[in-house]
Amino acid sequence: MQEDLDRIEDFEAKETKHSLPIGWLVLFWGLIIWGVYYLYAYTPAFSGWSQEKAYEESIKVGDKK
Repeated sequence: MQEDLDRIEDFEAKETKHSLPIGWLVLFWGLIIWGVYYLYAYTPAFSGWSQEKAYEESIKVGDKK
């Protein structure tokens, strides 16, 4: 009886043994794409955006009103 349970290969599903579900792959690649976008959009060295520059622009807009 114990010898029958020692072979785990008999209990594994052969068609999904080495592949990830599609949802995990979509999540994985989606997070990578989002990370690249986030890095580009919110890193001042790449986008040129800075909090100080945004503040100065908001002050200029406030002065015009």
